[in-house]
Amino acid sequence: MALTATGIGSGLDINTIVGVLVDAEKVPKEAIFDQKEATIDAKVSAIGTLKSVLSSFQDALEKLKDGGSLNQRTVSTGDSLYLSATADKTATTGSYNIQVEQLATAHKVAGAFTADKTAAVGEGSLDFTVNGESFTVDVGATDSLEDIAKNINDSSENVGVTATIVTTNSGSRLVLSSDTEGPDNQITVGATDTAGTGLNDMFGGTNLTEVQAAQESIIHVDGQQLNSQTNEITGAIAGVTLNLTDADVNKTTTLKIEQDDEAVKENVQGFVDAYNSLMSSIDKLSSYDAEKEEAAALQGDSMIRSLESQMRNMISTRVDVDGTSVALYDIGIEADRYGKLSVDSAKLDEVIKNDMASIEGLFATETTGLANRLDELSEGYVKTGGLIDSRNNAYTSDKKRLDSDREAFALKMEMLEARLFKQFNAMDLVVGQLNQQASGIVNGLNSLPGVISNS
Repeated sequence: MALTATGIGSGLDINTIVGVLVDAEKVPKEAIFDQKEATIDAKVSAIGTLKSVLSSFQDALEKLKDGGSLNQRTVSTGDSLYLSATADKTATTGSYNIQVEQLATAHKVAGAFTADKTAAVGEGSLDFTVNGESFTVDVGATDSLEDIAKNINDSSENVGVTATIVTTNSGSRLVLSSDTEGPDNQITVGATDTAGTGLNDMFGGTNLTEVQAAQESIIHVDGQQLNSQTNEITGAIAGVTLNLTDADVNKTTTLKIEQDDEAVKENVQGFVDAYNSLMSSIDKLSSYDAEKEEAAALQGDSMIRSLESQMRNMISTRVDVDGTSVALYDIGIEADRYGKLSVDSAKLDEVIKNDMASIEGLFATETTGLANRLDELSEGYVKTGGLIDSRNNAYTSDKKRLDSDREAFALKMEMLEARLFKQFNAMDLVVGQLNQQASGIVNGLNSLPGVISNS
């Protein structure tokens, strides 16, 4: 294939000329593409920021949606070795003296000893009953104690029995423990042999021995006795759960229950801070800088303006709490002319002390409570398939469309460049041929007789 070089015939720099002509059309269009891409990327980033601050706002709302989380109690048992306690919002503040006389214990029974825990026991089935509920485990002819224990523990029908192999100087045996304390949860075992007497020899009749009796727990609350089936007692003091850990009737634990005012204030302040942060982010994402003549990524965006409007309308509404209309202002939360919230600590302290029900009702009332409504509104934006996802999908489509436009334009520029090269090369060839012809004519004239050459 012959080598060619552009501009030889005409002396023109065709490469440069074609490059300039192509760039004249390409550069402005590529600048538009770049600007569109930067705009889309900025919007994607902005929408991601909005989703993040909305999620943080929801975290703050989570602590207010549930009255139990908002209206908390502090519980103190000192350094007691005998019990710990938790309290829900229904617990009344007060002090109680508690003695633990006896811990509840779980029933335990054990089969006869065997010298080899890996040896087969028998063939048949074992029936277990706990508190009126029963289940059966089949025993194969080659099943050892280990196999039986595994089958008991793995049974999907198990009603509350744990099997363990215990090995002592006397040998190994299967110990069966009730999963729940108290006499109501005693274990009964029935053995049925289908071949031989191995199961009855180990678990039947007197061969099954009690290794721990089931007993109730016994406590005294301000001198009043209470017996319970378990070591977790929920009925002794309203709204309080006691967890017994040791017993000594001569030792007294003082249980104190108080309203956790600081937790309430912290959760309310957390709501105010998260709301203000959300509003600041919305303002920043949708603002316009007149001095710099620069618009933020979501300036004029209908979605973010709608969110802002709904948020502001919602926090200004009143909530019916047991027949009384309550608003944020009534508990010490005020909005300035820019829509930012602040807390009047003195007023909030007073409401916490005298009317905690108003705070709980304002935020946590089901469906109408402010925290529940704001969370529902936010969830509509951040959930999978929500408004933010839809907007992101639209931006993704815009980006794909832009990429397609870039590819089509690049192909167009390649075709333009090829066409220009073809045209200029054709022109260059014609000019070269004309130059050669002119040169031939001049040389012919110069060779005529009587013509004096200037060379």
